[in-house]
Amino acid sequence: MIDSVDSILKEIENTSLVEHRHPNIELKSSWDVDYGRKVCGLANKIGFSNAWLVIGMKDDGILVGNNEAWAKNCEQVVSQHANQFLNPIQAIKQISCHQINQSWIVVIHVQPPGAVTYWQGIPYKASGTTFAAMIPEEIMQLTVSLPGLEDFSAQEWKGRCEASLVAGFAETVSTKRSEAQFVDLSKRTADDVLTRLAIVDKNVVRILFGDFKFRIVYYNDSNEPVENSSQQGLIRLLSSEFMQSIQRWGLKNIQTESGAEITLESYPSKALREALANTVAHCAYFERQGEVVVEVYPAKLSISNLCLPESAHFANKWFSRSRNTVNRLLMETLRLGGYVDELGRGKNLIFCESIKAGLKPPIVEIEKAGQYSRWRLQLFGASRDPIQLKLLQRIKDLYKDEYKAMVAYALVLWSNLPVSRISQFIDGESRAYFEEILQDIDGPVFFYQKEDKLILHRWVRVLMEEGKDAKSFTLAEEEGLRNFAYEMCTKYEHGYITPKELRRLAHLGESNSEQQLSSELLSKWRKEGHVEFLRRGKYRFKEPVKPPEAWSALLDRLLKDSTSSALGNTANE
Repeated sequence: MIDSVDSILKEIENTSLVEHRHPNIELKSSWDVDYGRKVCGLANKIGFSNAWLVIGMKDDGILVGNNEAWAKNCEQVVSQHANQFLNPIQAIKQISCHQINQSWIVVIHVQPPGAVTYWQGIPYKASGTTFAAMIPEEIMQLTVSLPGLEDFSAQEWKGRCEASLVAGFAETVSTKRSEAQFVDLSKRTADDVLTRLAIVDKNVVRILFGDFKFRIVYYNDSNEPVENSSQQGLIRLLSSEFMQSIQRWGLKNIQTESGAEITLESYPSKALREALANTVAHCAYFERQGEVVVEVYPAKLSISNLCLPESAHFANKWFSRSRNTVNRLLMETLRLGGYVDELGRGKNLIFCESIKAGLKPPIVEIEKAGQYSRWRLQLFGASRDPIQLKLLQRIKDLYKDEYKAMVAYALVLWSNLPVSRISQFIDGESRAYFEEILQDIDGPVFFYQKEDKLILHRWVRVLMEEGKDAKSFTLAEEEGLRNFAYEMCTKYEHGYITPKELRRLAHLGESNSEQQLSSELLSKWRKEGHVEFLRRGKYRFKEPVKPPEAWSALLDRLLKDSTSSALGNTANE
């Protein structure tokens, strides 16, 4: 078995490095992102502490003959892919370049990190020379069998847990999972359930069903605490009864036009469920049981817990799937019951469900808490903003893809932030939408690159400030628009202009009010002699009428005299 880079180089010199002789090595002629599955599978292998992926060699051990430039580029690409797709990143201990027999190779040193390893969000297993995605029971089995030295939830614990909480969880798993070993889970005893789930005598049991506590505080309209209590077993945070108690506290009734009452949720149910699940899954339980606190206000919910300092990297990255957890066994247990998202979409769901409901966007704050940090998520609820809902619908009409519309609307909400900071909230498939919207002259925002800021287009400002689809231009705005339209249309359109083109130049939308405004403006310019009517919906600019030279000279003299007089009065004062 290969145990060092020196051993690899020696085997190459002896022409004896071939895959079938060494179970902990893979040879590849070149690097491809799909080979990350092999890195993942080697990291998930049990029975050895080191594995190797050698790039630049054929399966039969023959060197490809690459040069140094190729090696350096390959090393950089592998490193970028590992940072982007490998979790935990510690599964790759080192990437190094080596010259041997006038040929260059890249050696990837894989070291099992003591936890299930994922590539692009999927854990892979290695069986001989084949690699395949693991199924849920394999993930759980491997999670339990690995040392879990950094996973508090996987460490040993023996103590009493609440049987009724275990029974409720078993019922949920039986409902969510179709695998044979889970079908009759709800009919078994608590000990049998925990054994069947392979979590018996682990800290995950203590966290969910044992003596780990969380605190719940209710506030009145004056922000004064009126109820303050603690409960044991964090699985209670995820129960429908607990969520209903939060919804009831801030619940408001509204009247429909017919006079009938309809009841709204204080918070979108999906956003609320995901927010609580994230707290349970990603809390740093190493100290003071994670200090989970839920504070319920009439129109706001604050959920806080201890976290690792590096968790600040994920704060407010609502359009990013980047994630990490130190509670791997706990996460797998919650996944069995369908409590947490498996693809990293939880943050995005919290954000999108909130703004789709016409609520203020959620925010995350990171506070110092000794050697740890405190993660505080604020979810806003209760009253829906009709203007916000109307603006979102306008953006949906503009971008038929709902996800793209959500990214565009987020840019409107974040328009007070520098674009360089906003870009940190977005990655993956959202990045393409982000860049398209910034370049879209018909979109809701204009990217002023020189100052790294977003400027809201006129139709967005009018709707947000006055709740209207359209607003008449002031005389100064109209004159500026007319001059701009004249310059653009004479330069690019031979002087022709239509109401639609005028709306585009004025950064108006396509609502009925804005269509009427653009038509009325062109009719007004026609009467004033600025444009001529050609046919329905089409006009052409006329050459601007220049004043006679005598009048121009007189006007210049009057302006000069007026300016001199104003300066003289200022000096006398």
